[in-house]
Amino acid sequence: MKRIYLNENENEKDFIIERNEKQYKFPKLILIMRSELYRGMFLSVTEDKSNKVTDYSELSNKSFQIFEYWIYSNQIKDEIQITQEIINEIKIGIDYFQSNQN
Repeated sequence: MKRIYLNENENEKDFIIERNEKQYKFPKLILIMRSELYRGMFLSVTEDKSNKVTDYSELSNKSFQIFEYWIYSNQIKDEIQITQEIINEIKIGIDYFQSNQN
């Protein structure tokens, strides 16, 4: 069984996502549970285990709200109408963030 240990240092528990000069803090443990991308990023063996700021300014407000709600609830709100434009935007964002992790 693989064990996950996160630094107990209060300053390193959160991962910071920046959008339009505003910072949002997400608990790393929740990101690890919800996303293979973040799981790989935080659990990989690297020297830099910081809470680097990731810029999500490319996402529209609606797409970011969907992302934020999903991170905390593992659900998409029923009342949110997901358009093809939002799906395409999220796919482009995923490709971008995955390519920057290599």
